[in-house]
Amino acid sequence: MLSEQQKLTFLQKTDLFTHVPTQALMQISKITQEQDYPAGHILFREGDEGDSLYLIVAGEVGILKEDTLVITLAQTGACIGEMALIEESEPRSATIKITQDTTMLRISRDDFYHAMSQDFLIARGMFRVLNAKIRADLSERFNVIRQEVARQESMRMAAEVQQSLLPSEEINHPQLVTAGYCQPADSVGGDYYDYLQLSADRFAIFLGDVMGHGYHSAMLTAMTKSGLHTQIQFDSSIPAVINAINRVAEHHIQSWIYLTCCYVIIDLANQKLEFANAGHPSMLLYRAATQEIIELESQFMPLGLLPTEENTTFYGEEVAWYPGDALVLYSDGITEAGNLAEELYGDDRLREIVLASAHLSPPEIKQAILADLEVYRQGSPMGDDVTLVVAKWL
Repeated sequence: MLSEQQKLTFLQKTDLFTHVPTQALMQISKITQEQDYPAGHILFREGDEGDSLYLIVAGEVGILKEDTLVITLAQTGACIGEMALIEESEPRSATIKITQDTTMLRISRDDFYHAMSQDFLIARGMFRVLNAKIRADLSERFNVIRQEVARQESMRMAAEVQQSLLPSEEINHPQLVTAGYCQPADSVGGDYYDYLQLSADRFAIFLGDVMGHGYHSAMLTAMTKSGLHTQIQFDSSIPAVINAINRVAEHHIQSWIYLTCCYVIIDLANQKLEFANAGHPSMLLYRAATQEIIELESQFMPLGLLPTEENTTFYGEEVAWYPGDALVLYSDGITEAGNLAEELYGDDRLREIVLASAHLSPPEIKQAILADLEVYRQGSPMGDDVTLVVAKWL
């Protein structure tokens, strides 16, 4: 136990009581209560009503916000909860947990008010320190607010730019009608789809999914679109386009950002489609004549995941395109979406809803899939971007 003289000496060395005269500080010393707390003890919780301040004599405490450890304090004389003395009935702004056996001096608000009524020099000295602390805290908070506003504005602009990457209108041809959807998990995502008219009767559909979501993913997404649109001006063939996108992706190998993608060329005059799939979930081709689904599986690994070997050759595969057929391209944000029980939506459920809605128009098929996904998620947050493209010969 500290003697009264030891308490006085201790208080004189704390920042909080720096400007309190010794005679007045003796009044404070008399009302301090020395208390020992074991490791693991919760001193108070965020949201509790504050009624005391604490001064660390020896030991260590942790400051938690929303149950997450933010910082630890072990400095002798460090003050905790001092604002409780002047903000009556205000809730605690953080949780304090004892991380090592700790000795503290506690001063209750009632005792402090009584001592202050006996000697105004206590208030004048303390409030001089508290005023400086409030000013510093306000300055820090304004800086944080300014940084957050700037960050949000940057994210808003990035989201607008990314939204502009998506096609502004659907394909509407007697043999090909599309309906697309893209919803980032964050304000900025890594999914991208596009439509490209190669000739009067040839259209291309591209869907890419950059690993993750955020600034870096969005940057690769924008570069992918640029590379795609540049390449088709010279050569829109499957090998040429996949090679071009691969070169774009390989620039990010060192940062471990890669993308999966599908590229499909639908030749309406010859009633066929040619496709390449690089590490992406299988496209679903609904064959109206047999009412079955054909999976157009991946032939290649994700682009940019590893350096491409010199002898690597990208190629396309062909399948027929008949009246009533529908093609569904999607990102794994759909099949890997979870419900409240953390169970995945899965490939089987997607196939079932495609089969059940395949007789509808592309916008209706799209809506049926998204509605079923929403029901399945049960309000659980999105863990990844969700992108969906439906193409059909009506």
